[in-house]
Amino acid sequence: MSVLYNLPNEILEIIFNFCDVYTLSRIRMVCKRFNTVAYNTLEKKSEHLLVTNQKSKKFRERCKPLLSLDKNFKFITNYNWIHKKCKKRQIYKMEEINIEQGQSYFYPFQYGNRSVQITRNMVWSFCAGDLLAFKRAKNGTIKKGKNILKTDKAFIETYTHCGNYIISGDREGIINRWEIKDNQKDFLRKPLKIHNVHFKIEGINATSQHIIINSENLLKILKYSDDRKGCTEENEIFCGDRCCIQSISFDPKGTKFAVTSYDWSGFSHKFLIYDFDKSYQIMNIKYDDPCKQLIWEDTHTILMRFDYSIRKIDLRTSKFVRTWDSSKYHWSYCYSSDNMNTFMTGHDVVVLWDQRKSVAIQTYDINGLIFALEFDSSHMYAVAGNGLYELDFTRKNYINHKKIETFFGNFY
Repeated sequence: MSVLYNLPNEILEIIFNFCDVYTLSRIRMVCKRFNTVAYNTLEKKSEHLLVTNQKSKKFRERCKPLLSLDKNFKFITNYNWIHKKCKKRQIYKMEEINIEQGQSYFYPFQYGNRSVQITRNMVWSFCAGDLLAFKRAKNGTIKKGKNILKTDKAFIETYTHCGNYIISGDREGIINRWEIKDNQKDFLRKPLKIHNVHFKIEGINATSQHIIINSENLLKILKYSDDRKGCTEENEIFCGDRCCIQSISFDPKGTKFAVTSYDWSGFSHKFLIYDFDKSYQIMNIKYDDPCKQLIWEDTHTILMRFDYSIRKIDLRTSKFVRTWDSSKYHWSYCYSSDNMNTFMTGHDVVVLWDQRKSVAIQTYDINGLIFALEFDSSHMYAVAGNGLYELDFTRKNYINHKKIETFFGNFY
């Protein structure tokens, strides 16, 4: 060690780069200087990790715990993801929710209504017209118990998370805002009605400035401010008598939104982008295949989910720059992304993809078809036909230390 101590930092980094994670963690305890160099080496190694990367700001907002607090934890969770080492548990069953609501039947959902969204402190799900809210513990797992959020009159059809609010749309056309008060026992106030569009709301998305909602073939753009004045209708887009809107999504800056739709009369699939600043459509493209879901990676690229593939489009050229074939896993019902290199697709299994590779990395069995999913660097939440599931990838007791040393020593 005395010989190493006299070497310059650049040479130490080269030497440390050949060390596995376990050895680096031991080196960091030797002295302050070694700690700094080994820490930097671990940080560079971690840039190549898959799910445990927390590079995008949007992804970090839902990650708990933050991996920057523990470098070794970063590698442990990545090992667990790749080797399918996790603890799976069913958070709720559909039948249980129906019983709590005084219902004796299984509500026949449309799969598009089954959703899950996660933030750093909460997991949100959806069942039989009500929202379900679960608090996350310090390590990211869901705590016991849940809160069922409902309105007195209408069946909630869709919802979205925006800042400190949940914005929901119901069957009667009413848009409600639920204020999150996480530090109180009653962490959500009663819903505040902010607008009524007088038709069934099938999709909703929101920023602090705008809300977009859609029925089957009509889009409405609402100007919204964070106060009790509600919304004002700015514009609407009618897509056609035999049109079906399939996905709506805001860009990261909230200045544009993208829409995909299907025209039954011409059997065509359309992709539209609307610019708020210019107040008109800036892109309208037709495709042969139906795009079912959109995720903005950044202001220039969008991941598009088709039935048997995921495609990345560059909006500057209007061309697809990458395609991942998911036909091996049959029909895809949902997907989720870390807004960087990792995304997952839901079929009868969950499939993990790395954008830097052409084939999938791993699959995870849930229980039946996967209709909605979200993930952070340590957990996955998936809605299957019979309820919500949590997969926890944080546990250390799965790891065979000899195997993990070999794995991380040769991985880079």
